[in-house]
Amino acid sequence: MKLGSRWRRDEEGAVSVYFMLALLPLLLFFGLLIDVMRWRAAEQETEQAVKAGVRSVMSAFSKDLHAYGLFALDPATAKSSEVFVKTVEGSLSSAAGASRFAWISPTLDKSSAKVTPMFPLSNHDILKQQILEEMKVRAPLNFTLELTDKWKKNGVAAGVGQAAQFGQSAQKIEKLIEERDKQLGDAWDAFIRIRTHAGDVTPFYQTQLRDLNELSALIGVHTLEDTQRALQQAKQSVTSIQEQLRAIDGSIASLARAGAGAAMAIQQLAMAKQQLIVQYNEATQRVTQYEQLMNHFIKYGELLLVIQRKSSVDLSDVQPKLKTFQTAFKEALKANDTLNEELQKVNAASGGTPAGTGTGTAQAQQSFASVKVFDREELQRWEAEVGGAVAQFAGFHAQMNDGIWFTQQKYATTLASVEGYRSKLNTAHSRMAPHIDTHQQSVRQVQAAKREQRTKAMAVLDQVRRGLGTCSLISDVDPYEPLYHELQGNPNTPGVVGFYQVYMSMNAQQDPLTAPPAVPMDNVDEAGLGALKLLSGLESLLTDVRDEFYIDEYAISKFSYRTLGLEKDAFGRPRTSKELSAPEQHPLTNQEVEYLIYGGGSCASNYSLAYAEMFAFRFAVGITEALMRPETKALAAGSPWLVVLTAIAEGAWKAQQDMTELVQGDAVPVSSKLSPLITMTYKDYLRLFLLLHSREQVLLSRIQALVQLNTNIDLAATSTYVSGNASTAHRHWFMGGIMRALGESSFGGCSKDSAHCLLTRTADYRY
Repeated sequence: MKLGSRWRRDEEGAVSVYFMLALLPLLLFFGLLIDVMRWRAAEQETEQAVKAGVRSVMSAFSKDLHAYGLFALDPATAKSSEVFVKTVEGSLSSAAGASRFAWISPTLDKSSAKVTPMFPLSNHDILKQQILEEMKVRAPLNFTLELTDKWKKNGVAAGVGQAAQFGQSAQKIEKLIEERDKQLGDAWDAFIRIRTHAGDVTPFYQTQLRDLNELSALIGVHTLEDTQRALQQAKQSVTSIQEQLRAIDGSIASLARAGAGAAMAIQQLAMAKQQLIVQYNEATQRVTQYEQLMNHFIKYGELLLVIQRKSSVDLSDVQPKLKTFQTAFKEALKANDTLNEELQKVNAASGGTPAGTGTGTAQAQQSFASVKVFDREELQRWEAEVGGAVAQFAGFHAQMNDGIWFTQQKYATTLASVEGYRSKLNTAHSRMAPHIDTHQQSVRQVQAAKREQRTKAMAVLDQVRRGLGTCSLISDVDPYEPLYHELQGNPNTPGVVGFYQVYMSMNAQQDPLTAPPAVPMDNVDEAGLGALKLLSGLESLLTDVRDEFYIDEYAISKFSYRTLGLEKDAFGRPRTSKELSAPEQHPLTNQEVEYLIYGGGSCASNYSLAYAEMFAFRFAVGITEALMRPETKALAAGSPWLVVLTAIAEGAWKAQQDMTELVQGDAVPVSSKLSPLITMTYKDYLRLFLLLHSREQVLLSRIQALVQLNTNIDLAATSTYVSGNASTAHRHWFMGGIMRALGESSFGGCSKDSAHCLLTRTADYRY
């Protein structure tokens, strides 16, 4: 009893019990903390391993594409899944083996390892992004800006713009001059026909009017009715006297048979007969007089009818001529007025810049001052004279048909009308002929000079045209045709498309059917203006910075062009490309950049388009330089377009010489007059054309097509973005038992029935 009581009262050892009670939760907490730390460390290791696996996969980028500055996985060469599994597995602690203690030892669940490649280079946005990353360091914008400054800051672009404006004004003025001269020529021809008509008919009417006047004088105051009545009466008197004479003759014959006793009676009858004979002679004379007067009436009527009919025919003949004259004159006057207005506008626009100042077309502007402009009042006076002359003839015709007897006064007025018809036209001719003849002679001289200049220019353009369409081939068979069929499709096989069309379709782009700007080589006038218009667009180019600069420089540096290998450095040594893409070894030898710009289906077509556009640039510069120092003879000819044609002929010849040097790889001055020390090569012009033909989607698709052709890699099968996913198995030291003791089903990727916990991580990387 004493011992039991003492044990119950003894408090020694109680602290150990309490300590044990407190230590157990601490041990559970620290065990949980250790597993949480191991769990987090395993998660980190798994994540780093997955990232390392993805990076290892991406390190296997295509070397062929890398030569073009592009990074992408090629499924034909990259073993992405194997590399990913191997790298992830090797990056885990479990790869060290069980020979040493490991704080954590996650093991890879190979069935969960998965690599997902995405975003191929066939996508324009992806390709553009990689090109920009490649070129922003290698191709600073100041290089491209320097190229355009060669045209802009030295005044060449502005000079060409002025030349283009002058050419357009000259063409507009020339059309008005030609229209005015044509209509004026038609009016003059109609006037000459009217004047000829007046000269032909006036003598006839003068004679006929004189005869009519004489007949009128012979008829005098007699009327036709009175004359007819008097003639009838005279004839009746003759008949009556004849009957009386026959009766007297019968009576005398009867008395004569009666004997001598009738002598007295016979004598009386003889005296009566003698009186009747006197009366008969008088009556017969009156009949003769009246018959002659009747003949005058008949001739008068016949002559009057002839004049009336003739004047009707002549008036009907001259009125259409007058209408033709008035119509042509009206158009000529209108064109002359418009011409005068345009000349005033041109002179106002030029600001009266004196010749020899500036670097533009100030001297050429003088040609506008030499254009012949007719005085409006002088022309209107001419029209009034012609209209008045024809009106006089119409008045003559009206007088001849008014039914009024032709008197001396009427003779004077009608004769004055006929002669006035001719004299007014002669007066107008005497006044206008010197001006018109001199002007028409000047027009013929100008036309001859324009034909001469067109012939000179056309000879050069013909040579250029004959040079187009060739690709320096030894035979007529194009060895590049199969390659272009791969790029553009075979036009002879409907439904079969090339790489270019495929990439355009992948990016939901329509192939633009717009042709590049071309200069018509078969028309001298249009060729000159077309070249000036094409180059004048440079003045407004590059108003802001654009990504196209980098893409264009990428195209010019990674691919071949016509003069690659022909260009020389400052020491005269051949220049070679240092690009990894080795453009000189590409299948489309020395023609890829031309294809990128123009997209032709053959070497010849791309060469031709590049040559033609380059010729147009040099052509425009040559025209501009010629307009800066125009020929004095052309300036004074009165035709601004002759000045332009002379410049076109000179510019065409100079452009042809420049092109010969450019295609041989030599550099030519941008302008021998404005900037003789600043030069450009064939390659520089291609850079410029890439800017002018800035169609990003088209250019990117053609770049993709060429890359596939050169590397034999389908860009649609490549990937520039990789997503890796993997799970590792991790064993907890304490947490599993604790969670089971607590009745929880899962924790940290572990289930109560699993010996290992799964940790899943994903990593995404792109080039």
